[in-house]
Amino acid sequence: MKIRELQIEDAKQFLKVLNTLDAETSFLSREKGERKTTVNQLKEDIRKGISNGVLNYVVENKGVLAGYVWGNPYKIIRKKHCMYIAIAILQEYTGKGYGKKLMQTLEKQAIQSGITRFELTVMSHNKIAVNLYKKMGYSIEGNIKNSMFIDNEFIDEYSMAKII
Repeated sequence: MKIRELQIEDAKQFLKVLNTLDAETSFLSREKGERKTTVNQLKEDIRKGISNGVLNYVVENKGVLAGYVWGNPYKIIRKKHCMYIAIAILQEYTGKGYGKKLMQTLEKQAIQSGITRFELTVMSHNKIAVNLYKKMGYSIEGNIKNSMFIDNEFIDEYSMAKII
């Protein structure tokens, strides 16, 4: 396992990971086939993210991207100490500690740049993710009712945060 920053050159493989995640899990925000991003668009998104202070780490297993964590710091003065994060691991690589290692890497780097509050949302029925976040020091701060509509059913999300 190797954790490193996402590079512009990763765009093609990273897009494949994103499309696979869209197809294999209902715990993320997009449906299978909904993502219309091209490789060139993703390259530009990665470039803009890097220049805007977004932290984006990927985990590799034998040269294959297996997941990512993304941290977007707020730009407004009153929330500059906060970062919104998202994480996803391909199903075949879950349960191997990749998510925990990705989160630790992101948090360590973000703290060095002055972040003291991490925020995320997670579907309330995603017990594995909720338990991971709790083990890492995140607390549920709220319940977002009917946040998602999946398979003809409304799904709640938890708003979670970790204070450093």
